[in-house]
Amino acid sequence: MTVEPPPHLRRGRSRVAHGVLAATLVVLAVLATVLGAATPAAAAQPPVRSFFVPVADSPGSASRIRLDVDLYTPAATPAPAVLLAHGFGQDKTALAPEARRLQREGFVVLAYSARGFGRSGGRIGLDSLDGEVPDARALVDVLARTPSVRRVGLDPVVGVVGGSYGGALALMLGATDRRIDTVVAAITWNDLAQALIPASAGRVVGASAAAPLRDVKSGWASRLFADGLGGSADPCGRFTPAFCSVYQRLITGGAPTPADLALLARSSPSTVLSGMRAPTLLLQGLQDSLFGLDQADANARQIAAAGAPVQVRWFDGGHDGSGIAGTDAVVDAWLAARLTGRQRVPSTFSYDVPASATSFPERVTASGYRGLTGDVGKALSVPLNGGGTLVNPPGGLPSSFTSLPGLGGGTAIGRAAGGLLARANPPAEAVRFESAPLQQPAVLAGAATVRIRLTPVGGTATDAMVYAQLSARTGDAERALPGGVAPVRVHLPASGAVVAVTLPGTAWSFAPGDRVALTVRTSDAQFGGSAAPAADRVALNSPLVLPEIAPAATARTAGLPDPAVVIGIGAALAVAVVLLVLAAVLGRRRRSVAALPGPDGPPLAIRGLTKRFRSGFLAVDDVSFTVERGQVLGLLGENGAGKTTTLRMVAGLIRPDRGAVEAFGAPVGPGSPVLTRFGCFIEGPGFLPHLSGRRNLDLYWAATGRPRREAHLDEALAVADLGGAIDKRVRGYSQGMRQRLAIAQAMLGLPDLLVLDEPTNGLDPPQITALRGVLRRYAEGGRTVIVSSHLLAEVERTCTHVVVMSHGRLVAAGPVGEVAGEASELVLDVTDQAGALRAVRDLGVARAEPHGGTGIRVDPGALGVEDVIAAVVHAGIGIRDVQRGRHLEEAFLELIGATEPSA
Repeated sequence: MTVEPPPHLRRGRSRVAHGVLAATLVVLAVLATVLGAATPAAAAQPPVRSFFVPVADSPGSASRIRLDVDLYTPAATPAPAVLLAHGFGQDKTALAPEARRLQREGFVVLAYSARGFGRSGGRIGLDSLDGEVPDARALVDVLARTPSVRRVGLDPVVGVVGGSYGGALALMLGATDRRIDTVVAAITWNDLAQALIPASAGRVVGASAAAPLRDVKSGWASRLFADGLGGSADPCGRFTPAFCSVYQRLITGGAPTPADLALLARSSPSTVLSGMRAPTLLLQGLQDSLFGLDQADANARQIAAAGAPVQVRWFDGGHDGSGIAGTDAVVDAWLAARLTGRQRVPSTFSYDVPASATSFPERVTASGYRGLTGDVGKALSVPLNGGGTLVNPPGGLPSSFTSLPGLGGGTAIGRAAGGLLARANPPAEAVRFESAPLQQPAVLAGAATVRIRLTPVGGTATDAMVYAQLSARTGDAERALPGGVAPVRVHLPASGAVVAVTLPGTAWSFAPGDRVALTVRTSDAQFGGSAAPAADRVALNSPLVLPEIAPAATARTAGLPDPAVVIGIGAALAVAVVLLVLAAVLGRRRRSVAALPGPDGPPLAIRGLTKRFRSGFLAVDDVSFTVERGQVLGLLGENGAGKTTTLRMVAGLIRPDRGAVEAFGAPVGPGSPVLTRFGCFIEGPGFLPHLSGRRNLDLYWAATGRPRREAHLDEALAVADLGGAIDKRVRGYSQGMRQRLAIAQAMLGLPDLLVLDEPTNGLDPPQITALRGVLRRYAEGGRTVIVSSHLLAEVERTCTHVVVMSHGRLVAAGPVGEVAGEASELVLDVTDQAGALRAVRDLGVARAEPHGGTGIRVDPGALGVEDVIAAVVHAGIGIRDVQRGRHLEEAFLELIGATEPSA
């Protein structure tokens, strides 16, 4: 490290865990593996057996295909079994973490690759009753023959669990195989035709019933079809010819034929749920424009009508958010209760209310499931103002953007993308209605409804197609409500008509002062839309009605204002990703985004950094220093010395009044791209307490937009060393557990510059020792670590260099030994202090003085250390301890004492 006249401070890459906002991880022991440290051999894993199961290629066919299967056996058998079904585009390898978890919980687990995926044979039939469902029944046969599986009579005790693609399979298997004892289905469909080619969400009031007009979700359909191609040169990929034909017809603008709808019905739980008898848990995500809450609602109603117990939970996840992450504990508890305890299914219904700009996340539990209409007689009518004419240009282009498939408002990057995309939407294609500021708080739970009047401008009867979406505005900030948009396709007479519109089901908390907005558009990039040019006048015919559900109990969480502000990678990376998205979807040539700075320049250089707060307090006064690669720098100072303020400027969280911060040769400020090379833990952890430690880490990394494989999550989890607690809610963690989780979070992705503010707070001595080794090895690998701490002895053992601040000023900087000074000094703890002083003074040392109650401090001068020790021993005096060199603590006290302001 170097100190310059006014040296520089260069800020380095910071996947800025946004200090106060970006919660921190936990320190550990496992990162040592990646950094080259020896680690104990992993404990032996319970057995897993891989094999293939032959099944019929189609009903009645002699032709066979093979399914690739993994069988996980727990330590104690016989045990209940769980059949795990994967999501679309995945295979059995994606199920391994869940399978291992359930295996540890005492279940036999059979995970497999569905036909058409992974190493399994056959073609994809989208959970067809003629393919995937019989396959699953054959796998239940395998479990029935497996000795480790518990039986009742001849039938195995077995549950089936799946999400998305696997969720529909779970429902259809549970409804068609009486051996299934329970079903867990997450973020999945009821009617595949309604999910992918939805019927109009609006109906003309007073018109006679007619076949519904439909519109294809072209964005999602294209993405799913691409996932099924599997790298094949065949234009149909691994799909059956029948499904390939349906896709090609719909994506080119064709309408679904009766045969198409019949084919999709063979892949729909709605076709068979009348046969469901197994207790069923339905988990549906709020952040889901693919399979909305309406799909779970239809499943719940059909299962209840069949007489089977059903519980519904809406959670803050889904295909546009974090998938099914965070639901592990719910699933495990459900399986334990149904497969081991055979407990009664609770009648309660719970739903999450996502965080907004003015509210924390909330989970509401009601006495029973109400559906999408909410409590009878309990709804809020909100008058809206606005109206105008909207235009659909020829070809329906350019289309308006509300979100991108899989990149919706459930992620920080999705919100950033949505905000930028919305700015490019053609104003002529939209009409907006907005409420006055709300006077009372309100919680929307279900599907809002409104009546609008559509009138063709040309005075000619026509088929009108529009898309309706709700949003909430707080001040100048506006955010679309989760759930996507409602496609409305109706036949309008020349005089126009009143159309009753049902918006997508969702949950949202409105605070006093918030405004509710309804936007009606002529196009949406997620849908096929209409190519015919058209213009329609839009007016309101009723207030907006927001359904509500009275809670039996409400648990409010304390935590970050919004999971998205856990900006682990900072705004910079999110913006970069959004720019790439815009380039792809808008077809525009984007300006080249400057590449992240390369290895040139020191990791951190500060030059003349100064910060004065509005109160007039000068927190940092002309501070300069440089940190080089491979260093572990300790930032020291008394309370109020300016350490945390300095680190916040280093991390780009606040701007300096004067001076500059550079990292790896690039300037640092809020949103700087170079911050993506940082990992920060500043001002304490800020986790979402209602989520597990693992879920908090997943959310943090998801916000970066980087591939999951780059997170080095296993190493971080080992660092946290939380055992089974990593899957428990953070609200139950001790301070030390939160601290370790925070340090691990900062280390996700192995950042080039790691900045930790008081990382040892709450850690016990063994954990502090482990952290010391991790940090030093981390830097030895060519990275850089900056640590702020009050534990001077620990800094002395951990750090290679130190910077000492006092009253906002830099008072010393350099290697630890140089700052501590007088390395030749000896401190002896002796049995006779006075006698030892006489002995060494008689020897002719340069200086000798008392140290504490039982020690002496000696500067040997030209004499050797051995001579000093020998003189004390020859004088008959015992030596209890020998320390060479002055301690950093003493140097620190002298340095800050010299800077005390005069009275």
